[in-house]
Amino acid sequence: MNILIAFDGSAHADAAIDDLASAGLPDRASAVVLSVVDAWLPEEAPPGGKADEALPALKDIRAAVTRRVEAQREIAERGAARLRSNFPNWRVVADACADSPAAAIIRRAEGENGGVDGSGGPADLTVVGSRGLGAIKRLVLGSVAQKVMHGLRGSVRIARGRVAADSNLPTERAGALSLTRPPRIVVGVDGSADSDAAVAAVAARDWPVGTHVLVTCYAQGIEGLEHSNAASLAGLGAGGIWSGDVLDGGAGAGGAGGPVDSWAARTAARAASMIRGCCPGVGVSSVVRLADPSYALVEEAANWGAGGKDEGRGSGGGADCIFVGARGVRGLERFLLGSVSTTVAMNAHCSVEIVHRRPPRATPLS
Repeated sequence: MNILIAFDGSAHADAAIDDLASAGLPDRASAVVLSVVDAWLPEEAPPGGKADEALPALKDIRAAVTRRVEAQREIAERGAARLRSNFPNWRVVADACADSPAAAIIRRAEGENGGVDGSGGPADLTVVGSRGLGAIKRLVLGSVAQKVMHGLRGSVRIARGRVAADSNLPTERAGALSLTRPPRIVVGVDGSADSDAAVAAVAARDWPVGTHVLVTCYAQGIEGLEHSNAASLAGLGAGGIWSGDVLDGGAGAGGAGGPVDSWAARTAARAASMIRGCCPGVGVSSVVRLADPSYALVEEAANWGAGGKDEGRGSGGGADCIFVGARGVRGLERFLLGSVSTTVAMNAHCSVEIVHRRPPRATPLS
C-alpha cells in the first residue's frame, strides 16, 4: 500500500499521523511524508542565460526559498520519525518542496516526482490534516484539505486526530492520545461504484479484534422512495437500527414485509455481509432510515453510543472515522453520496475517508 501524508508540523498534523493507528492500515507499506513551502522557487538560469542579470533579485529569492525548503525538510523528517515509531515495518521517506501546497500534494499523490514508491507509483491513500498553520485557521476544514479533497482522483483521508486540550502539553505528545478501545467505523453506502469501493476499502483493512463497523444507508426524498418502502423505513422509528443480514436470511427489525424488503436494506446488508466475510473479529451493524444523508452520517458518527450502550456498538465517545464514496449514483437513482462526501468531510467531528474507485492503469500497446 502506498500512502502520502501531508505534514506541516502543526499539532493537527501530528495528531493526523497518530490517528492512522486506528485506520486499520497494513503492517507493511510505503509512505512519503511531504512538507510544502507555499512559495515560488525560481529555476536555476541555464548556461549563458541572462535572467539573473536582468532580474538580480531572482538569485536572492532562490536562496531564501531554498533555505526555507531545507527547514521544511527537517519538519518532514520529524513527521517521518513519528510515523516510523508508530509503524516500524513501513518504508518511510521524508521530502519537501516549494509550491502551492494543494497542487504539490495532488501531483505527488498521482505519481509525479517519483510518486510514493520512488518509481511513479500513485498513492492508494493521501492523508491531510483538517487544519494546519495557515494565517486564518478555518473552524471546520482547512483550505488545503478542501482543494486536495476536490482535486485528487485518489482516496483521501481528512484526519481529525485527538489533539490534546491542554495547550501546555509538549508538541511530541500533542497527538499521542491513543484509543483505549477498538476503532468504531461508519460506512455510508448507496450501491454506487464509489460506495462499493468504500466498502471494499474497509473490508481490506487489518482491523483489530473488537472493531465495530456501522453500515448506513439513507433514503431521501422522492428518489429514495423509488427504491425503498417508505412506510417500512418509517416504521423503524428514530433509531432505525438492526443487525439482521438480508443475504443470509437474517430477520431485521419489522419482520417480513418490513425494512428487510427495501432496496436500501438490501444495499446495506450486502455491504455488511462483505465486511463480515473479510474481517473476522469485527462486529457489524446496519442502519437504514429516511433522512438527509449529508447530516445523518455526521450525526450518526457523533452520537455513537451516546447515553450508554446500544445495539452492541459500545459506550459513548463517537465514531473514529466515516468512510464514504467520492461520488454516488446518478440520474433518477441519485440517492446518497456525491455532494454528501463534501458535507460530511467539512462537518464530521472525526476523520473521514473519501474513497475513489481508481481506474486501472493503462498498459502500453504492443
